[in-house]
Amino acid sequence: MKTRLDFTIIVVLAIIVFNTCFNLQGFPEYFWDQGVYVDRAINFLKTSQVYQDPNYIDHPPLGWIILSMFFGAVGFPDSIVHLSKTSNLEQQIVMLFLIPRLVGALFTILTSILIYKISTIFYNNRNFAITSLVIFALIPAIWPFRNLLLDPMMIMFVLSSLFVLLPKHLSNVNNTKISYKILFSGSLFGVALLVKLSAIFFLPAVMLFAIGYGLGLHSKKVTVSNSYTTNEFSEQPSFKQRILRGAVWLAPIFTALGIWILFLNLSEHTLSHLISTQIWQAERPSTLPYGIALKILFMAAPVGLVFGAIGLVRILKDKNQRIWSILALPYIGFLFRGGFVGFVHVIPMLPILCIFAGKPLYQLLEKRIKLQPLNYKKQGNYFVAVLLVLSIGVTIWIASFDAAKSDRDAIQFLIRDLPKNSVLITDPGYGWAIKAFRPDVEVTDYFTFNFMHKIPTEAYIAESTTPAMRDSSFTQSQQIYERSCLVKIFENEPFNKYFHPYSMTSDKQWNVQVRYFNMHGCTASLKL
Repeated sequence: MKTRLDFTIIVVLAIIVFNTCFNLQGFPEYFWDQGVYVDRAINFLKTSQVYQDPNYIDHPPLGWIILSMFFGAVGFPDSIVHLSKTSNLEQQIVMLFLIPRLVGALFTILTSILIYKISTIFYNNRNFAITSLVIFALIPAIWPFRNLLLDPMMIMFVLSSLFVLLPKHLSNVNNTKISYKILFSGSLFGVALLVKLSAIFFLPAVMLFAIGYGLGLHSKKVTVSNSYTTNEFSEQPSFKQRILRGAVWLAPIFTALGIWILFLNLSEHTLSHLISTQIWQAERPSTLPYGIALKILFMAAPVGLVFGAIGLVRILKDKNQRIWSILALPYIGFLFRGGFVGFVHVIPMLPILCIFAGKPLYQLLEKRIKLQPLNYKKQGNYFVAVLLVLSIGVTIWIASFDAAKSDRDAIQFLIRDLPKNSVLITDPGYGWAIKAFRPDVEVTDYFTFNFMHKIPTEAYIAESTTPAMRDSSFTQSQQIYERSCLVKIFENEPFNKYFHPYSMTSDKQWNVQVRYFNMHGCTASLKL
């Protein structure tokens, strides 16, 4: 029985790896945020500079510091850029973008394992846990996790912090060992906060587990015997013990945040820069309709959203498990607060929804196709196999489109043909790669250029969209864009333009326009 379940877990994990990595170098297109974090990691690796712009402190620095360790271990990017001149430039570009995404895939795989492990302890039922893992595997092409972003890394550390607090049995665990586990959990959560501050929304739930609430965790079994009977009951931590455990858990978190704030005060950065940037992000308006997070969640994980919502409602009704709902509710409030919400913001919610969805989906299968309790019999195996094969098919269908081809073609064109010492306004998703090949080029982006005081006499623009579509406040960048003239367009279409999801969007943000701006007027006689 256990061997069969273990084999099922291995198969599902293998499918998650396939769905994450199939055509990873080509799908999706190169993303703005990924380029920002890769650029910061490379810069830190080479200069030990934590922030490139002291006036813009959007996130704590640990995310790209961790990435720089991976890059340093493989000599990235110099080991690729410095290949023989006879090497194919496109192959070098492919490798430049594949390696960061493979690092991101590692965090996705670790998150998958945590989904199963946490679900096993939560449900005390391996089949419910396997179902949670299957639901995660059903995310089409695992597309939200295919870029190297801070959010998957952050939620992996949050789930790790929670998992440390959820041992199967604590009956024979002494208080000293529990304290070490709590300290370790707090340290992991401190890492999560220093990767991305949005981990704060998961702090209430994990802290409550740390101080001993929820499912009898951290309770010690005590056996009382007399001449007639033997009784076993759980000895709950006292109020004083809970306070002590909370202090132990919070200590590394406050230490981590304190070190970061102290660094800001002792360096050229200031707390005012941090506060102003956070206020700007919190007040950032959205051009998308309210509740867009629900649509994104449904696009990413329809099964996880529907059955995760059912599981969350059940948890809220069960007073013995209600504490688990706090793991989701604060972040749900963040997603539906109003203001700017993009697909990256829903990423932390996906593993949690999959955990909550395992039990209700399995029970539905058990009722409808007569699954035997605690056992995947033939019917269950067939049904799960159909779901997993379907997920592979959807991944191949979606990810077969080389959405990054336009980016790669534009990158090659710019590397080869940009005049020396040019100014290039481009998407940070691939601007860092151009800098790696052309250190003479001054590479910036719409956001930075918008606040540039001294406008260059001439500049080149390589972007998929206008500044106003990126952000309506980019007025200076938009004015320069409107005064520029078109040089070249790099376009790409899905192989089946009538049925592929990318064929249903009108903006086609994977295509790239190269434009030229001159202060004295745009002319057709360009230096390209």
